[in-house]
Amino acid sequence: MKNYFLLGIKENQDAYTKAKIKVCNQVLWMCLMIGFTYSFFIYAHYKPLVIYPVLLFAISATLLFMNKMGMFQIARFFASFQMLTLATMFQASIVQANEGFLVSFFCSQLAMTLIPWLLYGFKEKGMLALTSMICYGLLFSQQALNEVMEVNVDSTFFAQSYLNPMTYIFAMAISILLIILMKTDKSEVEAKVLQSV
Repeated sequence: MKNYFLLGIKENQDAYTKAKIKVCNQVLWMCLMIGFTYSFFIYAHYKPLVIYPVLLFAISATLLFMNKMGMFQIARFFASFQMLTLATMFQASIVQANEGFLVSFFCSQLAMTLIPWLLYGFKEKGMLALTSMICYGLLFSQQALNEVMEVNVDSTFFAQSYLNPMTYIFAMAISILLIILMKTDKSEVEAKVLQSV
């Protein structure tokens, strides 16, 4: 699996770029696995909504391929908010008008707002600000989207079945994984070393 994290890394790149490509690959593999896993559970209970985890899987695979082909900046930009975009659309589709948030799903969406902070360091303040604003804009628009987008499904099943605790577990796992990746990401250190040279 470690070699899959190195897709798109080339010898002539500086250490900061290599570190950011690697962490982007790690985030995309996480998204790919979540999309794959959720596809089965959502298909079993909410067939009309299976498009969202399938899209997460397909977009993540496409972005990994873009990384491999050297289109790292584009892949990283979309990787920073693709999972949150699809999660926001999923929640808006499942929640019926005048219903509240699915709290477990909103917790996972909050965890996803860490992704831009991982993919863009303080060296890239402009892109960090832009992608963070996109993520927080999605979160703040959730209630409005809940009123507009809806698919005729039973949202109470999600809240009362195993999908609810499973989503809490995924939210914690996403948060923990992203925090571990932040702690092990050496790109900020590499950026300081490059500036001092």
